[in-house]
Amino acid sequence: MESDDETHHFVPHAVHVELGGTVTWMLDSGVHDTVAYHPENASILPSASDQRIPDGTDPWASEIYDTEGESFEMTFEEEGIYDYTCTITGHGHRGGGHHGGHQSHESTGMVGRVIVGDPDLDPDEQPAMRPPSSELPEAARHELEQFNDQTRDALNDH
Repeated sequence: MESDDETHHFVPHAVHVELGGTVTWMLDSGVHDTVAYHPENASILPSASDQRIPDGTDPWASEIYDTEGESFEMTFEEEGIYDYTCTITGHGHRGGGHHGGHQSHESTGMVGRVIVGDPDLDPDEQPAMRPPSSELPEAARHELEQFNDQTRDALNDH
């Protein structure tokens, strides 16, 4: 998780792990969190009502990290595609859209994807493969659409 000038990113933007694999998000710079797109996270991420993780899996919401090197780990026990974002605004607070005149990191396109195993790419099986909701910020929708194209290309090539 990093920031430079006006941009915020998860690096890498997408990862592919085996079933049972662990992903570690580590703060490199800025103030960030990692929050799964799931209705259970709607209180901290209004756009989370657009579920983008597999049905029946538990969503995550990390703490807010502001010290370089702080990290959050998640072990993925269910095959599937998991989309997430950073809910932080310009002042280091959680919130969707604008907060005190500052855009959220989600609205600048700070989204990420974890692909676990070799999931079925059918949108009926993987909510993340559905077109992003028009309720999501434009930059986030654009990134998620690219993830869908990249995921199809990568998983259909092997």
